[in-house]
Amino acid sequence: MGEPIRGRAPLARPRIGIVGCGTVGAVHRDRLLAEPVDIVAVCDPDANALSRMAASLPRRPRLFRSEQDLIVASVVDAVVLCTPHARHAAQIRTALDAGVHVLCEKPFVTDAQVAGDLVAKAREESLALFVAFTRRSRGHARFLIEAARQIGPIRNVIFTRAQPWFQRHRRTWRMHEDEGGGFLLDAGASLLDLLLRFIPSTVEDIDAVLYRPAEAMGLDVDIQSSIRLGFTNGARAELILIGDSTEQVERIQLFGEGGSAGWLLRQGSPHDLYIRRSDPEGEPGAGMAEVGDPHPYRTLSPDTAFVAALCSGDAAGDVADNDLYSAVGAIPVVDLVQRIYREAKWR
Repeated sequence: MGEPIRGRAPLARPRIGIVGCGTVGAVHRDRLLAEPVDIVAVCDPDANALSRMAASLPRRPRLFRSEQDLIVASVVDAVVLCTPHARHAAQIRTALDAGVHVLCEKPFVTDAQVAGDLVAKAREESLALFVAFTRRSRGHARFLIEAARQIGPIRNVIFTRAQPWFQRHRRTWRMHEDEGGGFLLDAGASLLDLLLRFIPSTVEDIDAVLYRPAEAMGLDVDIQSSIRLGFTNGARAELILIGDSTEQVERIQLFGEGGSAGWLLRQGSPHDLYIRRSDPEGEPGAGMAEVGDPHPYRTLSPDTAFVAALCSGDAAGDVADNDLYSAVGAIPVVDLVQRIYREAKWR
């Protein structure tokens, strides 16, 4: 699973601390309870959230109101960060300074230079630094990554993602730019992560418009966006992100020189996953569509991969294997999101 963590012995049963006890923290808790670890500490400034998390664990953990206090207490081998995006960088640095491994929620940090510095520091300290881009493990995404190889080179990609994100989070940190809020950063980063796997090229042109609907006026984050990207190899991509939809929809369409593939999931409806290769005789559109089953393509969750790395003494390094969640693979996504925000028009 990568290069050995120099000077770091394998951990028979890692001691884990969860930083951030909200909805995402609970997801990581549930995954970790199935792994050979001990959740020995939890942290949240909200006393109620902290108590709920502690009560849900089989053994009572130590409780902390700040991640600095948790880390300097020297009671954990690793932390899982489920906190506002803008706080990740400082929290990761604190953990690495203390010799603590880190699994960070996506999209990692909000600045590509900082991301590179943290990856370099993790290597210098021989520590694992993972980012939880969960979609990398999902069956439909892995099916489409393989489909892209079969029908490539990919020339066009179209993404649509709609959900009632604004309605669910309008009174949370996700509505504040200085906390790392915004629908593009919070939800769009996962799609951009997949896009960079579908098209192994460099983004050359960005044409993006970010929107604040009337009911979101007064906020400083994007709720909707329309993004067009051009790659140096001639490929094009379009993303439509709607964060105030009344239903949940995710659609991915790939068009390559050798065929097409796609995924559609609508709330309350069966999914649609397929690949259509070009007809061997070369007749356009004549190839038979094959329905895909996402389940066999599923792979390790970020938490499982993280624990496996700690238990084996291996760290994810400069590898292309999509089973791994090394932070080095998150840097291009951070850079692309940063570029889109910098170049976008606001309406």
